[in-house]
Amino acid sequence: MRKVLIAALTTCGIAIALPAMAAPRATVADGTLPITIDGTGYQLAARVYRPAGSGPFPLVVINHGTPPDKSKFPGVELGFVRAAAWFVDHGYMVVTALRPGFGTSSGSYLEAAGRCQDENYVAAGEKTAAVERAIVTAAATLPGADPARIVVVGQSAGGFGAVALADAPPPGVVGVISFAGGRGGDGKEHICGSEDRLIAAEGHFGAGNRVPQVWLYAANDHFFRRDLAHRMYAAYAGASTPPVTFVGLPSFGDDGHKTFAKADPSVWERPVSAFLKRVVPAAR
Repeated sequence: MRKVLIAALTTCGIAIALPAMAAPRATVADGTLPITIDGTGYQLAARVYRPAGSGPFPLVVINHGTPPDKSKFPGVELGFVRAAAWFVDHGYMVVTALRPGFGTSSGSYLEAAGRCQDENYVAAGEKTAAVERAIVTAAATLPGADPARIVVVGQSAGGFGAVALADAPPPGVVGVISFAGGRGGDGKEHICGSEDRLIAAEGHFGAGNRVPQVWLYAANDHFFRRDLAHRMYAAYAGASTPPVTFVGLPSFGDDGHKTFAKADPSVWERPVSAFLKRVVPAAR
């Protein structure tokens, strides 16, 4: 795979450089992304990666997960740098943003859905989806983005939100990629409330799904065990009309839940490349 150097063009004085084998071919800029949810405006910490050229480029929007410990929400930072570089190297514009309540984004946390013992996973998914929907809508208006070719990517709770978003996707969304998607995990193979409640929510969202998807889980994911991931997938895909593909990834480090954030993209590039070729139309 070719490596790109992402030269830094920032709006808030933060520069990022990735090791490269070739001359600069793409840019990355840090700033804020304004969104509106139910009439309220928020300013989200965001990072925008653009390939070289004027575009328009197909757009990938990456959504982060949620730490089990709420005290860590303010410390969440923009991540997925290696994954974003991979998408850029394949011609995609990439936007990552921190949802309200995380890091330096404005606003309070919007995604709570009950205490652990009685968490409402349908409500949780809908709340996260509402935020991700607003992020996608705003990202689609950025210079260089092709609003008709959008892929929503999410990790962990961000993946669960992306799956829920697929019931009413913003215009232009052609597919969803969920890495270790789910909700209610604590990293110790325990699910708040019950696994059956989470699985039932997957079936609920699957019945409304409107776009093709691919789900990827590592063998040693300690938030969502492989057998649990298969049960969630079976509930969702069994109710879905558009195709949904399950991909089992190898173990990664001490917890495969970190695969998308930390692993070399070569771990997942083959199934993701195949999915993108199927769902993203050629430029007009």
